[in-house]
Amino acid sequence: MERVQVKSAQATSLEMPGEDTPSAAVPLYPPRHTHLGARKDSIGSPFKPVENYHYSAVERNNLMRLSQSIPFTPVPPRGEPVTVYRLEESSPNTINNSMSSWTQRGLCAKIEFLSKEEMGGGLRRALKVLCTWSEYDILKPGHLYIVKSFLPGVVQNWQSIYKEDTVLHLCLREIQQQRAAQKLTFAFNQIRPKTIPYSPRFLEVFLLYCHSAGQWFAIEECITGEFRKFNNNNGEEINPTNLLEETMLAFSHWTYEYTRGELLVLDLQGVGEILTDPSVIKSGEKGSSDMIFGPANLGDDAIRNFRAKHNCNSCCRKLKLPDLKRNDYTPDKVTFPQEEPPNSGGGVKESPQSMKLML
Repeated sequence: MERVQVKSAQATSLEMPGEDTPSAAVPLYPPRHTHLGARKDSIGSPFKPVENYHYSAVERNNLMRLSQSIPFTPVPPRGEPVTVYRLEESSPNTINNSMSSWTQRGLCAKIEFLSKEEMGGGLRRALKVLCTWSEYDILKPGHLYIVKSFLPGVVQNWQSIYKEDTVLHLCLREIQQQRAAQKLTFAFNQIRPKTIPYSPRFLEVFLLYCHSAGQWFAIEECITGEFRKFNNNNGEEINPTNLLEETMLAFSHWTYEYTRGELLVLDLQGVGEILTDPSVIKSGEKGSSDMIFGPANLGDDAIRNFRAKHNCNSCCRKLKLPDLKRNDYTPDKVTFPQEEPPNSGGGVKESPQSMKLML
C-alpha cells in the first residue's frame, strides 16, 4: 500500500500548478494520419499502423503462396547452344584509325537451323539460321543470320600450313578480311563527294563456335533483296548500268589508289549498298603460306587483271582517280602518312585529317 501511495504522489507532483486535470489521458505519441481510415480488407493487428500501410488479405495470400509449391514449367529457347566472339575496335566511331583485337570472352546464344539447303560459292557453304536467344544481344533474337563454313577441300589445302585448328584460322582470316574492307569503306564514305549518293558498307561478321558440332563458323546477318555481284576476286567486273554499280566499281579503284597500290578490294557483292564476302588483295602475294587476308587473295595476278579490265566511270572521275592503265604502282613505292605520297598525275590528295589506316 505504501508503494502505491508513493507512485500516486509522484504522478500528482508532475501536474503543473493552476492547470485542470484532463478528464481523459492524452497519449504521449499521438497517431499520425488519423484522417486515413482503415482499409476494408485489412486484418486486425495488435500493432498500430504506420502511416497508411496495412497488412491486407491480398498481401497475406501472396506471402502464403510463396510457402507452397508454385507450378514451374521451363520453356528453354529452341536451337543449338553456341558461343559468339566479336572483333572489337579501340575506337568504334572511327574504325579506319582504330586497332582491331579479338575479345577473349565469348557470349552465349542459341540458333535454330531453318533448313538443310546450302548456299555458297567456290570456297564456302552457308546455311540460314534464326537466332532464338542471345546474351547481351550480340545476336538479335528473331533475326535471320547466315552461318558460313569452308568446304572440305579448302580446309585440306591449308592443313599443311595450319596443322591444328585449321578451320579456326580460316574463319579468323575471313572475318579480319571483311573488317579490313569495312575500314576502307568507312574512309571512302568520309571523303566521297556529295555527287556520289551511295555509301557502300560491309556487314559485321562474328566468330561462332557450335558446341554440338564442335566446330568453328563465321556468322553474319542475313540481307534480303536483289543480290548482285559487281566484280570478282580476279578483277573481272560487270558493265555498269546505273550509279550504284558505278559507285561500287569506283570504290575498288579507289582502294587501290588510297593504299598506294598495296591493297585492292574486289569480289564486291551484296544487296544495294550493303556488301559481304569481299576479297582483299595484297600486292606481292602469290599464294603466300601466311594466307594474307584469306585464301581468296590472288595477289599480283588479280591486280594486273583489274588494272587491265577496269574502265573508269563517272564516279571515278568525281573522285578524281587516275586511269589505271597509265598509273603504275609497285609495293616498294608504298609510303606512309609522314612522307610525301608519290605524284600520281592527278590522284586524290589526302586531307590533313586523314590518318594511317590500321588493319
